Amino acid sequence: MAANFWQSSHSKQLLDPAVVARLLHADDDKMGLSPSDVRIIKLHMCDHLSVLAHRLNLRQRVVATAISYFRRVYVKKSFADLDPRLAAPAALYVAAKAEECTVQALKLVHRMKSHACMCGHGAMGYEVKDVLQMEMRLLQALSFNLIVFHPYRPLTTSMLNDSLKTDLSLCHPPFLIAIACMHLVAVMRHVDLNPWLEGLRIDMHQVRAVSSSLLDLYENFSSLSEDQISAAVGKLPMRLP
Repeated sequence: MAANFWQSSHSKQLLDPAVVARLLHADDDKMGLSPSDVRIIKLHMCDHLSVLAHRLNLRQRVVATAISYFRRVYVKKSFADLDPRLAAPAALYVAAKAEECTVQALKLVHRMKSHACMCGHGAMGYEVKDVLQMEMRLLQALSFNLIVFHPYRPLTTSMLNDSLKTDLSLCHPPFLIAIACMHLVAVMRHVDLNPWLEGLRIDMHQVRAVSSSLLDLYENFSSLSEDQISAAVGKLPMRLP
């Protein structure tokens, strides 16, 4: 892995948050998916990845890397291009290799099938060959750039894990996400971090923007109902080619 974030492919691929917020592929729109549907499906798949990784005894860092791959891919690709019900576990398969914590494809598929209800209908039909084929398609979509930095070294909290449910990692460096999490926790607990933050000489507008994205997640998407998830996932075909 590159030792310097600013010289890594991760840094060079950071996107404008405004562009990511407006992102809706034409093919997804043709399937009847709204921006809200797309966000719900991505959130659902992030939760599914976490559960699947837990059942495979994979570390949280593997989950974080897999979600980063999953979200990067759908900047370029639509759900019509790559079925998220297969792309999500395939991203976990790739991430496990990248983080040197490999898992057998056969074991992954077995866990997928035993937990198919979390994926939505159609997921049970996928086999090992499908995962391996999707692995190559993901690698191509990622342009084989597998380096991902995470904010776990400076800080480890449940809020950082929640940040994976957003597109923040596509737009902001890890240290900024970590600082925003600390800032948000401090505000909630009425702790004044301003003197410390001023010493860091960082752009507080960016810190507040990250904090606002997390608050939006908590206020509007923290407790999705089964009906909401089913309505969004149900707009995907039974199985995409």
